[in-house]
Amino acid sequence: MKVIGHRGAAGSELENTLASLQIAIDLGVYAVEIDIRKTKDNHLVVCHDADLTRIAHDGRKISDLSLIQLQKIPLLTGANIPTLTEALEVIHTTPVFIELKESGCSQLLLNVLAKFPKARVQICSFNLNELAALRELSPDLTLYGSERTKPFDIIHLANRLNLNGIGLNYWLLNPLTYWLCKRSRLSMFVYTVNNRFVANFLGKLYPDVAICTDYPERFIKHRRANQKASK
Repeated sequence: MKVIGHRGAAGSELENTLASLQIAIDLGVYAVEIDIRKTKDNHLVVCHDADLTRIAHDGRKISDLSLIQLQKIPLLTGANIPTLTEALEVIHTTPVFIELKESGCSQLLLNVLAKFPKARVQICSFNLNELAALRELSPDLTLYGSERTKPFDIIHLANRLNLNGIGLNYWLLNPLTYWLCKRSRLSMFVYTVNNRFVANFLGKLYPDVAICTDYPERFIKHRRANQKASK
């Protein structure tokens, strides 16, 4: 089972922070997942929500703030919101799924990625127009289309847009979805799996599907224990 650390290790440390990413990497995850948004002055920062309410008790929107203004706001842990550049420096060569949360980020993203030629990057988004723009700008990028409720629609659109894979709510995964992805040679990850029973069930039925989890330590430690027991 491939384990992706959701927003780093969001169940152990404040999500999308450098500390959260480092925990996931130290655990030995297959990949980490982060979210990016654009500041008022066109910098990319790592944050899931459009505002800072959940992570800093500050209701201001990221798009209304410059990077300097944003980084003066302490998060709940006392850390600052990281830039994409800072996150990639920590992630280094660990595979990373970068989720685009808004439009108009494609060229900015490519500009940052150009500084990290060894980075192992996959881009995912619910915004298929943004993915289409990225495919036009950089044909070799690995792109995933995400979907919350309609698995067959996203498989069809992924084929039409020449995407490499899809991301789904785990409860949308079924034998037909899995077979259609395999037939189309689409990779797949599911989110957000935090229950060990669910993870084991998915792993047995759908061995090629990666799981995205807030608690990578639950599954990596469990996997290592099983490996030791089998020797």
